[in-house]
Amino acid sequence: MKLNAATEMIPITWPAFSDIHPFAPVEQAQGYVELLGELEAALCRITGYDAVSLQPNAGSQGELAGLLAISRYHASRGDQERNVCLIPDSAHGTNAASAVMAGMRVVVVATDDAGNVDLVDLRNKATEHSGELAAAMVTYPSTHGVFEEGIGELSRIVHDNGGQLYVDGANLNALVGVAKPGWFGGDVSHLNLHKTFCIPHGGGGPGVGPVAARSHLAPFLPGHRFSPRDSGAADRHHR
Repeated sequence: MKLNAATEMIPITWPAFSDIHPFAPVEQAQGYVELLGELEAALCRITGYDAVSLQPNAGSQGELAGLLAISRYHASRGDQERNVCLIPDSAHGTNAASAVMAGMRVVVVATDDAGNVDLVDLRNKATEHSGELAAAMVTYPSTHGVFEEGIGELSRIVHDNGGQLYVDGANLNALVGVAKPGWFGGDVSHLNLHKTFCIPHGGGGPGVGPVAARSHLAPFLPGHRFSPRDSGAADRHHR
């Protein structure tokens, strides 16, 4: 994990690979289009989600992008009052910071004696804020390294109260080939590829944090208005 292998680092030093202009005509970038498309499709298969945006360049950026997608989704349905984000008190600090930056109000959920999310407290707070619940953010496996058995129930509680489930992908390397967040209740996740796939990291380089989501959030994933690949937001990444 986080090993920067020389064979993975060398290609990014090649001018022919790394020096293309970001707004080069798409007909001059077909190799990049194919490469990005294959990566998006692979990440969809691995995570069980329907769409991927490769734009976020760090896990923290992916968190913000995912939460903004949730906010925009609620707004598109006329639910602008949904701005509460439930976050366990064991969560990584960036979760709460990202929620605040996305304009949400953080409500902390307790953890039990074993460090797992307290589902009784979660249910109580989800019910209390049912009319304004936007999302819950959980890390799976959890920060203390456990595949919490209550993840399915947790997802049902959040969805039953009108919220979306954000699954922090910081520990995705423990899931690959075993479980898919898009299949056990997640609506959106960021993926720390510097951990799971050893992409270049360190020395100030990005951790890379693509954001993956289910189809109903796909139209709200980040793109770029000057990119031909992103001209059809609703279907650009579907696999």
